[in-house]
Amino acid sequence: MTRELQTPPRRRFAPAILFAILPIISLAYQITAKTSANKLAGAQFDWAWLAAAARLPSVQLLVALEIAAFAAWMTVLAEMPLSAAFPLSAVSYVLIIAASAVVFHEPISLLQVVGSLAILLGVLLIGRGAKTVELAADA
Repeated sequence: MTRELQTPPRRRFAPAILFAILPIISLAYQITAKTSANKLAGAQFDWAWLAAAARLPSVQLLVALEIAAFAAWMTVLAEMPLSAAFPLSAVSYVLIIAASAVVFHEPISLLQVVGSLAILLGVLLIGRGAKTVELAADA
């Protein structure tokens, strides 16, 4: 006898999670990863390196952020079509480019700025397209 999973009623907070929590978690993950990599730079990659990495609080934070991102993403995917959710996650790329300049003082090129604007425009266009399809399906 197989037991089927019951689908819970759809909730409408997935877009808020996607716009607020996921890009922030992704941004925190990348900043923490860069910080961890800087601390481990120059060390030979071997078992001692792996043990040293596991003891770093920043690496432990990476694991926690990965778990949080997984939980948030599963919640979003349970409530939104993948075709709508995934493009919205691209906002993280723009945030990470900006944070690399602010936090690590890395230079940003004009092409990166133009690319970031293109990403934001693309997300906007895809979002509007999804609403159009959703409205047509409701009619």
